[in-house]
Amino acid sequence: MDRRRFLATSTFAALGATTGLRFSPVMAQDGSPMGVAAARSFPIGGATVTALSDGFLPITPEALIGVTPEEFASLLEAAHLPGEAHPTGVNAYLVEAGGTRVLIDTGTGTAMGPGLGQLAANMAALGIDPASIETIVATHLHPDHVGGALTDAGNPFSKAGLKVHAADLDFWTGGEVRKQAPAEAQGFFDIAENAVAGFGERVETFEDGADLGHGMTAMHLPGHTVGHSGVMLESEGDALLIWGDIVHVPPVQFAMPEVTIGFDTDQPQAAATRAALLDQVATDGTRVAGMHIGFPGIGWVEKRSEGYGFTPAPFPYG
Repeated sequence: MDRRRFLATSTFAALGATTGLRFSPVMAQDGSPMGVAAARSFPIGGATVTALSDGFLPITPEALIGVTPEEFASLLEAAHLPGEAHPTGVNAYLVEAGGTRVLIDTGTGTAMGPGLGQLAANMAALGIDPASIETIVATHLHPDHVGGALTDAGNPFSKAGLKVHAADLDFWTGGEVRKQAPAEAQGFFDIAENAVAGFGERVETFEDGADLGHGMTAMHLPGHTVGHSGVMLESEGDALLIWGDIVHVPPVQFAMPEVTIGFDTDQPQAAATRAALLDQVATDGTRVAGMHIGFPGIGWVEKRSEGYGFTPAPFPYG
């Protein structure tokens, strides 16, 4: 990883100001908030995976590296999503298996504005008590993945352990990288450190290929962050790869996997990881779930004449 490039990147240093990320809700033409589905459950063998929406935020082409505004607009138009920004979903996934509940990421909490932070309300609507979660697996320690562990009343996941890749924990909470980071970036480190601290001694690190329990295995997918990881769930001959932030703007990055986002720690590595994984899951026919694919974010990747496409999983009527 080229930490110097990462720390000097203006898109990271200036956060929303220069990345094109606007931490505010997308509004309908009449000015009212646009609603999104709260949750959807899918059987994966003997396990149940519930996609939980934390909301969404608009991403404009200034956030991305390797695509022109004209290409961005054309790809959104082709995906029937015309407009100046792409409404990127923020998802988390609850895995229920073997009588336990494991939550993959916690959403944003109050870290990223009023357009997000809906995970807690959606869990409450389903009757899911945060105290019933046994384990939180963080795909990485960015605010939209661990911010939900921070509330004025403390960590709502009071009985859960936190599992995170060792490299990500060291990067965001070890202190050495933070010393080199610009003032504008300190908030990322604050949120990561405070979220991790909220779990006290219940923090456990893992490496690539680690057994996370209940049919889940860690898959190191570096580039977006140094320890960015997916979770492969396998049960009774069925499988789902929850891949974290492999894409942020699906209409663009499925078609052009080389396009990166300003928050990638190592842009070349992020692009290489994405290209390799897209080829792998398309070739193998692996079902995937993504934190920034339109809700519920579950489906299949397919090779196309240029780049890739995504087919959402059908609604599970049965």
